[in-house]
Amino acid sequence: MMLLYILQNIDRSRFEAGLVSFENGELLKEFPSDIPTFVAPKKYSLFQKVQFRMGINPTLEYLRKVGKEFKADFWYINTTMLPEVYLIAKEFNVRIITHFHELPLTYAYLSDTDMKSIITQSDLLIGCSKVTCDAISDAGGANVKLLYSFIDSTKIKADNSRSDELRKSLGIPKEDFIWVLSGMTSERKGFDFLPEIANQLNDPRVHLIWVGNKISDGLVYYTEQRCRNSKSKTRVYFTGKQKEDYYNYLNLGDGFLLTSRQDPFPLVMIEAAFLGKPIISFPSGGASEFIQEGMGIVTEDISVKQMIDAMHRIMNKEVPLNEETSRARARYFNVSNGYADWIKVIETL
Repeated sequence: MMLLYILQNIDRSRFEAGLVSFENGELLKEFPSDIPTFVAPKKYSLFQKVQFRMGINPTLEYLRKVGKEFKADFWYINTTMLPEVYLIAKEFNVRIITHFHELPLTYAYLSDTDMKSIITQSDLLIGCSKVTCDAISDAGGANVKLLYSFIDSTKIKADNSRSDELRKSLGIPKEDFIWVLSGMTSERKGFDFLPEIANQLNDPRVHLIWVGNKISDGLVYYTEQRCRNSKSKTRVYFTGKQKEDYYNYLNLGDGFLLTSRQDPFPLVMIEAAFLGKPIISFPSGGASEFIQEGMGIVTEDISVKQMIDAMHRIMNKEVPLNEETSRARARYFNVSNGYADWIKVIETL
């Protein structure tokens, strides 16, 4: 989303941009039509599999082709999860900007050689929060700049009547309290904490709704089975991936939970604040930099017990909350401010 916002607003009088994607996904349709798009192969055809067996990497060959066709001055790499790009960038002697949206738990998916290439070959390293920048610096990054993630708040449109319909369809009484959670059903996002939270709450008047794309793995199966077989009076709902009703589900919540073990600067946190929802988060990264007094609670540790205590304090109205404080904080992280800050960071090169 950050890359989309940047390219939708990029100054055509100063920049010419091309986009390389490794997936032909829905989001590509939203990028400006005057920006050429190249889709590099990640899932290989039979012929490409044969090529790979013969020592010819179709992904790298495609990147070489793009490099020759679109002679860029900079390659802006929007994630650390594409280590092969650095090998080809070096061949073209092109300058590299790497935008980190990851914290150390994600670095485990990289080899030590790949991590070293990212840190040492990048001319500019951008972190999406202070905690992310600290991690990059600790890894040996030399030219590290902070650029907080931002959202397009004009896209946040919630329909109260539709949210009421969703509540009714789930069979949740109006007087009950709903906590919404959002994200991929992954370990990093703390999806597996759900059954324990429900068990410790054990309150029929409290409901947990997880909105997000479901990963088909053993941890998700295990977590779903624990929720189904639980004797807790607190019910857990899984909506799956949402598009049209995404903000209506966020709006449905009386509060928002962030259960991530590590999260650099989650955009959904900004969205929940924009909707005026109190937030409870583990001290997992950027949430500690975002949540201020009157917006919710950041626990001292990654502790379900501390999260439950914080939930009770908010549900019992023991914590001063101010919806306008939350909205004002969220409004600061908008596309206009974010793009202006991005330009300042880019101009350091």
